[in-house]
Amino acid sequence: MLTLPPPPPLNRALSTPPSTPQSLNVESLQRQPIAELTPPISPVLQRPSRSSSDLAKLDDVISQPVTEMSRGLGKRWSGNDTTRSLEETPIPTRNEDGVLICPFDVDLVEDGRGRNQLFGSGAWSNVYKATPLRRAATSQGLLTPPSSPTSPLPLLVAVKKPARPDAKPILRNEATILSYLNDVPWSRNYSVPFYGLLDDSLVLGACPVSLEDHIRRCASRASRQLTTSNMHDPVLGSTKAWLRLAHKLVSALAWLHDCAGVVHGDIKPGNFVLASFKSSHQYSFSGNNYSSYEDEVTEEELYPLFIDFSSSHKTSHDKDTIPLGTLSLSPANVFSLAITLLVAATGNTRVYDGDVYRRQAMATQGWQCISFMRSGNDGARIPRFGVVENVVERAVLKDGMGRISAKEWLDSVEMEIRKGDPVKADKGSYNGALPAKAVQLPVEQGSICKLPAPTI
Repeated sequence: MLTLPPPPPLNRALSTPPSTPQSLNVESLQRQPIAELTPPISPVLQRPSRSSSDLAKLDDVISQPVTEMSRGLGKRWSGNDTTRSLEETPIPTRNEDGVLICPFDVDLVEDGRGRNQLFGSGAWSNVYKATPLRRAATSQGLLTPPSSPTSPLPLLVAVKKPARPDAKPILRNEATILSYLNDVPWSRNYSVPFYGLLDDSLVLGACPVSLEDHIRRCASRASRQLTTSNMHDPVLGSTKAWLRLAHKLVSALAWLHDCAGVVHGDIKPGNFVLASFKSSHQYSFSGNNYSSYEDEVTEEELYPLFIDFSSSHKTSHDKDTIPLGTLSLSPANVFSLAITLLVAATGNTRVYDGDVYRRQAMATQGWQCISFMRSGNDGARIPRFGVVENVVERAVLKDGMGRISAKEWLDSVEMEIRKGDPVKADKGSYNGALPAKAVQLPVEQGSICKLPAPTI
């Protein structure tokens, strides 16, 4: 009889039936984290209670067109185009207060000594030169559509940082005003671009030169080229050039008051920057210094833009809600802009000549500013009954004595342009053509605002 040898131990182990499954422990499964379950849980949209009213609201949101849902977010106005192009500008985000949040990071530019390069500084803030950095794509949350196409980042930006801790509320108020102006038609033609709030800093469009710098440069050149034939001309080079600047500045103020309903609060030559309109009404901020910028564009292509809204407020605000220390109203803005235009004629950025006490005494009698400036250095550049005096005389009247409004002032300037310069008619005055086309835009209050559109 043939006897088979016993199987090896390994085969014996494999032939052993498996152990009986143990009963499931429900409590241990309940303690097990959900993340260990396979497959992963599908995204779930949190919904409120499904009452009939909630379902009706949800149905309204779902049926609403995408263009209606995104209306008012991040509009960029250019010319008379009142539509927003997704190919031009991404939809920016806003915080709970409606303030724009900067969609990119910035890297401050340093000089050869490792110090941050300054554009300028003031009582509340310092403005630094920076380059934008595109952020890496991050998850925006569940059930979020893909982001809209983005435009190329600007070459340079200006980062306005608070100079001290108590300046943070001032900059937050400025960010609120700039975010509001961002949605007002024609804002890109009259206000510096605002990219949004980044921590406690404001990210703005970078312009290489301010109006004050431009006036000083023109005054220096005019003093070197002074002759008996041009001693009565504004330092900008001609009455025509000064009148063109006056038209641009008064147009900007008329837009700010009548279309935006905002009081600036601190109008002066240093609070305007000069930008160049290129194709499609976009700006060129590529210049890093005045010389290169002046070589790229002509004086006719430079347009002043409002900056520094730290003292600004809406005209609809109650006095209790106006920022602390802000007492300026619309008539004061008109007077301040008239002083700015007089400075652009004489080239004296201190406004009045003499020591500080004499200048303070003159400032208390501002309605006599034309006479005071005419009696100082370069006062001959404000000839009696000339274009400069005709343009600003009603804007510097004593408050309550018939001072002109910004819109009325714009009409007066355009009338002066059509009339031409009788003093310099033989040297090539205006031929009656306006340097800008007049358009009409509706205002929230229901009135009609007449504004000039830059001619490219």
